[in-house]
Amino acid sequence: MTTSLRPLSVLALALLASAARAGEPSVNIYGFVDVAVGKEAGQSGTHLLDDAGSRLGFKGEQDVGHGLTASFQIEARFTPQTGEASTPFWKGGAYGALAGDFGKVIAGRWWSQAFLKSQFAADPFGEATVGLNYGTVGCGGGTCVGAFWVNNSVSYENSFGPVSVGVQVAEKPASGGNSPVNGGVSFAQGGLYVGLGYEKSGQGDASWSSGTVNYDFGAAKLYSGYGTGKDNAGASHRNAIVGIDVPIGDGHLIGAYDQHRVAGVTVTSKAALGYQYNLNKNAKLFATIADDAKAAANKTGYDLGLIYSW
Repeated sequence: MTTSLRPLSVLALALLASAARAGEPSVNIYGFVDVAVGKEAGQSGTHLLDDAGSRLGFKGEQDVGHGLTASFQIEARFTPQTGEASTPFWKGGAYGALAGDFGKVIAGRWWSQAFLKSQFAADPFGEATVGLNYGTVGCGGGTCVGAFWVNNSVSYENSFGPVSVGVQVAEKPASGGNSPVNGGVSFAQGGLYVGLGYEKSGQGDASWSSGTVNYDFGAAKLYSGYGTGKDNAGASHRNAIVGIDVPIGDGHLIGAYDQHRVAGVTVTSKAALGYQYNLNKNAKLFATIADDAKAAANKTGYDLGLIYSW
């Protein structure tokens, strides 16, 4: 019996030695608080706003030997106006991952790969302030065709020089249907960024295809994006966005126009202009005005606020 266990003992000692050589775990606390006064286009009255989605997160990684790195991330969202936590509590990413020469595999709740590679990049406001544009994710007319986060998913990510790719598949929803799937690819070199994304929600024939082409000239960065697809009810969606970001002093002047059509009818026609001033690398002040010509009432929105990150 002792003889039969000897190879296992040798293997165990080898693994322990490998673990001892591996790096120490590194855990970081990160997040930001977004506080502003204003109102959304289509909203009445002045309110405290948190359009960027204030959050507190923890992420860490460790070299576990064998050429592998293990990592995790958990991210909570909260409302700074009241201190209340969002539901679910870990509304942001919540995953475990393993990376190596093969790329990175992520299991848990994570961003849609189509969102990461294409949709987010198309919005010069970065999905923040009243200038944000959810239309890039296929949102309009009270429904979103695309997804921001995907639960119960497994993602694969890798980069090859200037090209980054990602694919994701999730469990079938309890309500029925097929497994949600999505993918994205991007190319970034010099001032050029090109991103493509495709996703199927698993509900009927619902799908969303998106693309973005941006170019940074230095004196200004131009944005453009287009999306097309149909929702669970079979209604067609089309979205187009153009934008610009111009560095001025210690800040940026940002503008965008976004149009979303559902079943051939324009439901969003939003123009926004804002200035964001960097107090330092962690804090910035912002002021934005936005107007949605298709809002039923109170077409103009505005905000004045601060985002502090750590």
